[in-house]
Amino acid sequence: MSLIRRTIAVGILSFSAVLEIEAQPTVAIDVASQERIKKELEQRIQSLKSDPKKLKELREEGQSRTVLCRTCHGKDGISVKELVPNLAGQNPVYIVDQFQRFSDGRRFDYLMSGLAKSFSDEERINIALYYSSLDKQLGGGVDSPLLPEGKTVYNEICAECHGTDGQGQEGYAMLAGQRQDYVLKMLKEFRDRTGRRSNPWMSAVALRLSDQQMEAVAAYITNLK
Repeated sequence: MSLIRRTIAVGILSFSAVLEIEAQPTVAIDVASQERIKKELEQRIQSLKSDPKKLKELREEGQSRTVLCRTCHGKDGISVKELVPNLAGQNPVYIVDQFQRFSDGRRFDYLMSGLAKSFSDEERINIALYYSSLDKQLGGGVDSPLLPEGKTVYNEICAECHGTDGQGQEGYAMLAGQRQDYVLKMLKEFRDRTGRRSNPWMSAVALRLSDQQMEAVAAYITNLK
């Protein structure tokens, strides 16, 4: 076990529950139930993907519901605003899960929280299927002296869930090519436990990273293809 991962593992059990409470004291989430729901969602999306004709229709329906989304995420799912993520090519299960988190309070954003509540479950899935079908682009890769350090940190603590190539497992975020400013913003929110995002594991990871390590891994991620 690597030094970084061992350091995280030692501390995560002792404070993960505290992080969850501090991050969103008004939200009670049954972890087992959430995992079951996510697994059912994965199966549902896979089933929808098995019918090409129906999948095309659902993606078109999803596209029609992204009029407001385009203001920030762009008409092609590539962010047109600072600190806003690219959605093109993102894992659909992850997108739907984030809609749910915005809706139930585990994640907060003034615009997204209200928007998420306005969509039905079917509309969330259709939107996710649409964005996942779009071609992703690099988030503006950077030439940084921190890239070697970023690669080390990423492979030590990020690759297990998000993949060595940053594509993410089903249900986890695809990070490859994501905007550097957005990645850095998210890491700081997880670390500072502002209440805008609630995830004990990610908070445990972020708490162990220095500002330079965060900048390094964000630079590395935006260069992944």
